[in-house]
Amino acid sequence: MFLKKVITSTVALSMLAVSVLNTTTAVSADAVSDTQNAINTNKSETDKLLKDIASANADNIKLQEQISDNTEKIEKLKTDIDQSNEKIDKLNGQIEGAKVEVEKRTEALKGQLVALQKKSGDTVSGNIYLDFVINSENFSDLVSRTFAVNKLNQANKEALNDVKEAKDQYTSLLNEQEKTKANLQSDKSELETKQNDLKSMKEKSDQQQADLNKKIEDNKATLVALQSQYEEAANAVKLAQDKANATATAQVADAKKENKNDNKATENKTTSEATSSSNAGSISQGDGSAHGIVAGNTYPWGQCTWYVKQVAPWAGNNWGNGGQWGSSAAAAGFRVDHSPAAGSIIVFLPGQSVGGQWTADGAYGHVAYVESVNGNSVTISQGGMGFSNPAGPNTQTISGAGSYIYIHR
Repeated sequence: MFLKKVITSTVALSMLAVSVLNTTTAVSADAVSDTQNAINTNKSETDKLLKDIASANADNIKLQEQISDNTEKIEKLKTDIDQSNEKIDKLNGQIEGAKVEVEKRTEALKGQLVALQKKSGDTVSGNIYLDFVINSENFSDLVSRTFAVNKLNQANKEALNDVKEAKDQYTSLLNEQEKTKANLQSDKSELETKQNDLKSMKEKSDQQQADLNKKIEDNKATLVALQSQYEEAANAVKLAQDKANATATAQVADAKKENKNDNKATENKTTSEATSSSNAGSISQGDGSAHGIVAGNTYPWGQCTWYVKQVAPWAGNNWGNGGQWGSSAAAAGFRVDHSPAAGSIIVFLPGQSVGGQWTADGAYGHVAYVESVNGNSVTISQGGMGFSNPAGPNTQTISGAGSYIYIHR
């Protein structure tokens, strides 16, 4: 009966010590829990922002491609307009040449008429050709003069018709070329208007990305503050636990003194139970010591995160699933952007296409290591259960490098 009373008394003291511990650390433990929830919320917001940035970046890339394509079209139209101007200048020159040729032909005809006038002598009919024939000296001369007049008339007529036809042809070509030039100018104006609209849209897209990046930085600052607050709260919990443990130990020691005449075994058992109860209270609270970066690679073997941690030891151990690495790295102070670089870590958000060849897991996302960069393509190595070699490396080259998130050391 006495033994039962001693045990009951000692256990009561131990429970009192645990009660003190729980009361002392309750507020701090709540603070730890609340802060951890805030950290998780912040990371979720950062993940969403990173998705928004990836989407905005993809739109930005499309706009830049449209601008580049439009620029090529405008440059081609400029070349076509220059060629059209050259053709117009050439046709104008040909028309001017035809005019000069008509004038030469006309002057030659005048010269011929003067020569005939001199040969015909006195004017009889007032027609140079007729007078030239009438004033023939004899029949033979008449025939000869008639033949000469006919040949001369026919030659002059054909020559003048040829020149006139050429002039008309050049004029028709000139009109067509002027019409073509006008159409080219109209197309060029439309493309330039479209180009201005595209540039305006790209400026807005750039601003949207800048705003999203600022939010990321703001979230990063908040997350860093929350991490610090978490550590302070966790330390407060540990200090309270240590203090409560010391109080419990002192109470047990007092119990030993008061019950020194009792059976030694009973006293040892009582002390053991009190200490066990105290330790149980400490474990249930947790001291936050598992939080933070742990030496080595703590990710599960055969996962993409495990492989990347192996080849990039500078990556954090507690960055979560692959799709969460961007926000976790930003919170840890690493540079996170859309600029690929050899030696960086590439992040694929949940459900994001991997170079159009396959799709990252819709819930977890994916990470890989960038081996090299070639223009808008990157060669990556990776691990994961979906590959023939889960531990990696599994090499793949993908395009559209600017569409993905990169973590830089």
